[in-house]
Amino acid sequence: MKEELNKLTLIGRTEIKGKRYPIFLERFGLLFSIILTIFLTFTIWNEFEEYIWLNVLLSICFAPLFALSMAEIIGRLIQYLQN
Repeated sequence: MKEELNKLTLIGRTEIKGKRYPIFLERFGLLFSIILTIFLTFTIWNEFEEYIWLNVLLSICFAPLFALSMAEIIGRLIQYLQN
């Protein structure tokens, strides 16, 4: 049975079961990154009120990328610390 399972992996390696991944920590990290992004966006909006184009560019293009990047970094940090 074990030999059949090892043949199912792409490179034929033996899979071992690791620790449970703390998904709740990653969810907190996602919420933290979204809240941080909203806070930073509003701060920059208040700082650069006369530059409407900068505010639109920030809120449409850069803020979502920043939130996703922060969530990914937090998730990888959790994964690194877990192993």
